Amino acid sequence: MRRVLKPSLLLAGLTMALTACTTVMPLSLPLSTMDQCAAEPGVSLRFNALTIALGERPHTGYGIDLVGQQQDDGDYQLIFRERYPAPDRQYAQVMTSPCLQVILPAGWQHLTVTDQLSGQEWTFTPQDPMNKQPSRTLQAPVIVP
Repeated sequence: MRRVLKPSLLLAGLTMALTACTTVMPLSLPLSTMDQCAAEPGVSLRFNALTIALGERPHTGYGIDLVGQQQDDGDYQLIFRERYPAPDRQYAQVMTSPCLQVILPAGWQHLTVTDQLSGQEWTFTPQDPMNKQPSRTLQAPVIVP
């Protein structure tokens, strides 16, 4: 069985999928987002917890969104993107370290994580030593006034 979820509706704190000829379904894997994360920048897996960490950002306008998920018999594909500040809003000027954690179910076989903006992919299996991939620093663009 294959389920494909694409973002387009945010309702009651759940990312929902709404596209032509599909039903509305919440993402099925438990996840949490944080503004202060102790993890190193990049994508890593420890036990069954996937962490996507951006590293330091200058204010609260930055974050990470899980924008797509596909599951097929233990094989998972997750797509994320960094959320950038809206230009017409003001944000608390405090250093943040945004991250997203996704808990994988017991019995998962293969995981592919894709950065929607850059296209970079990370792959994991339960047998990977230390379940770590080489980090790639996720850098925010420099905006010059």
